[in-house]
Amino acid sequence: MDLGCFIGETLIPLVDGKSYPIKGLVDKNEEFIVYACTQTGKIVAAKATAKLTRTNAPLVKVILDNGEEIICTPDHQFMLRDGSYKEAQLLEIGTSLMPFYSQVDKDGYTLISQPYSGRWQKAHWMIARSGLLGKINELDNRPGNIELIDDLIHYNHKIVAIIPLNYTENVYCLTVPEYHNFALKAGVFVHNCGMSAIKTQFTGEQLEGKLKKIRLDIEAAIPTGFNENKDVEKAVTNWQRWRDFSNLHRGVQDLESKAMKQMGSLGGGNHFIEICLDTENQVWLMLHSGSRNIGNKLAQCHINTAKELAKMANNKLPDPDLAHFVVGTPEFKAYWQDLQWAQNYAHFNRDVMMFRFKKIVEKHINGGKVTKPLLEVNCHHNYAEKEVHFGEDVYVTRKGAVRAQTEDYGIIPGSMGAKSFIVKGKGNAHSFCSCSHGAGRLMSRSKAKNVYTLDDLIAQTEGVECRKDTGVLDEIPAAYKPIEQVMANQADLVEIVATLKQVLCVKG
Repeated sequence: MDLGCFIGETLIPLVDGKSYPIKGLVDKNEEFIVYACTQTGKIVAAKATAKLTRTNAPLVKVILDNGEEIICTPDHQFMLRDGSYKEAQLLEIGTSLMPFYSQVDKDGYTLISQPYSGRWQKAHWMIARSGLLGKINELDNRPGNIELIDDLIHYNHKIVAIIPLNYTENVYCLTVPEYHNFALKAGVFVHNCGMSAIKTQFTGEQLEGKLKKIRLDIEAAIPTGFNENKDVEKAVTNWQRWRDFSNLHRGVQDLESKAMKQMGSLGGGNHFIEICLDTENQVWLMLHSGSRNIGNKLAQCHINTAKELAKMANNKLPDPDLAHFVVGTPEFKAYWQDLQWAQNYAHFNRDVMMFRFKKIVEKHINGGKVTKPLLEVNCHHNYAEKEVHFGEDVYVTRKGAVRAQTEDYGIIPGSMGAKSFIVKGKGNAHSFCSCSHGAGRLMSRSKAKNVYTLDDLIAQTEGVECRKDTGVLDEIPAAYKPIEQVMANQADLVEIVATLKQVLCVKG
């Protein structure tokens, strides 16, 4: 499940102004605050945890033009200057990486250079904007100390050499749920762990005669609909975010046990698990799921709070569902905290399912031997995030959409009988660097059940190993817009990297 990792001596700068060996952070077994970089090149403070990820891993040495040397696994992804990622073994001499520069001013304050603006910024100002000051007691956040420094810096770090090493070591990595990358003391940003869609080493021929058995194993291993896991596996109980559950809205405090049992479950509606083939007959594994019942309950709690506040303020809203929170209020802070938690839950939920999914496919095709993905894509949908657009800090909500910054990888699924697409974003500013999340429905679920028959479903999913019963009739392909037209309509937002066709689909 990991994208590659670093030897134990690798130094990680934390917001307390010191740098620590990554293995030491693992041994501490606690959450800490690192520097992460958004896709717009803005450095922020973010929560992280560390873990041992591989033993006796092969290594390469990446040498930078500042003299720093980074020893990591060949497949670890480095952030390039444009915000995209590339594996260490694929880096080329002269490639520009996203830079991380820090220094201490005459008063003892840590300064960080912002890649998006070229200006130095006091670290505690950055932490204040990230809402994490309560975690860092020694920081001085008096208004007079929160300022930008106008000295400009316009540097990159470039690759000097990539050298394969002839020994192995245990390696470690960080999990940064909100931004999925972190800074190294060496002066660059690297990706952290996770995946939602992967291109495997397998080909379509290896699936012949095995699809039904694979589907039945998936349905046995991953609960769908309203179902949940009978037992909670160790990977789930060890999830670091459970320690924050008591800080969530009081209306969900009786749901922790249910949330644990639903971690690693698909849910219903348009959620799916699919095996697809691309135009080169390569096998892809894809899944689509969210934050399950706990995410829905958190949303309802905060919606009710917003409606109550609107009534108390005697706001004359055109519709009660337009009730909202105001930035800077305690209610907004609580809502944003819970939203981030739910998004992190959704992310890890997909990780748990993908691990089981991949293991099942490897059992049937490769005798259970673990394989390394050729490409992996991880993208949120139906979510909110703090970003910079048109020079301003804004909150972006992507409903029915995913982020499509320049070189961002994304997933745009069709229906259970149509094509899906792996894409790269074009960074179209007018769409707030977004694209569609999928085909979108042509008709409601109830209408689809009234218009189409089971025979229609069987005909429209010909060649796809899936359930063919009235329980999934509302997901019939004809209930969705033609995905080819959807892709044509957003050609200015994304470029197509891979065109996929489903051969197996598990629905909720």
